[in-house]
Amino acid sequence: MSIRGVFTALVYREVVWLKRFIGDYVTIWLLPSIYGLGIVFLPTLMSDIDFVLQRFSNLFNHPMGLTDALALSLSLSAILTVVAVTVGDVVQTLYAEFKVYGSFTIILETVSVTAFVLATSFMRPLIMTVLSTLYLIPALSILLGLTGLYLYFQLLIALTLSSLVLGVLSGITGILIVFYTNVKKPWSVSSTIVPIMLSGAGVYIPIHLVPLVLKTISSVTPVPYTVELIQLIVLKGFSLEVSTPLVIIAMLFTAYYLAAFGISKNVDVRVRKS
Repeated sequence: MSIRGVFTALVYREVVWLKRFIGDYVTIWLLPSIYGLGIVFLPTLMSDIDFVLQRFSNLFNHPMGLTDALALSLSLSAILTVVAVTVGDVVQTLYAEFKVYGSFTIILETVSVTAFVLATSFMRPLIMTVLSTLYLIPALSILLGLTGLYLYFQLLIALTLSSLVLGVLSGITGILIVFYTNVKKPWSVSSTIVPIMLSGAGVYIPIHLVPLVLKTISSVTPVPYTVELIQLIVLKGFSLEVSTPLVIIAMLFTAYYLAAFGISKNVDVRVRKS
């Protein structure tokens, strides 16, 4: 089987799973929507909307009206979903294919471990990023009209780049769990990694208020740079300022890709000799 065949198989499986688990996707769309709206409206229970908007303006160093605050809050909520879905999905898929479903022998007969791991690390984040952020299309369109639809596609680019890095990083994590540890519940690892990444990224709080340990851990992931990228896109558009987080994300992708390639190649050679 070629790399193209692996990608085709993964796409087919995602289409089938979308039909089977549509209720899960609805939940994925509803929860971040509620969270994004709550960030803006819940504080109004203790103060008026003008005070809340002033706080938002001060927090992000940009004057904002209600529409701007809602657009930014909803856009930032997408990173919560993308990180959680990508990390959990890739790690658990690799564990399931190699340890649970009994697909390991078939994979070795048709394609290398390296090709399968990298294909999974690329394709699943690409698909899951689109599917998990569909709620932004109606939300941003209601707030901003056609501009909101254009904004969504800009955000999708940023989120997709981030999810690819997270996918490769999760691929490394999955390979280490499967072949180098005796972990029986991979979701316990992914469910621990996700909150650490998010809490250290300063999604809704200034990054300088984040504890140093969490900030340091999160800094070797694309999450804090994606948060910065989303803020710039929503508030300022695709300006020259986006180049810095984009370069850092690209550097992280290159580093993790090389690591994933080397580790999976070593695993492929080792398991074929055994």
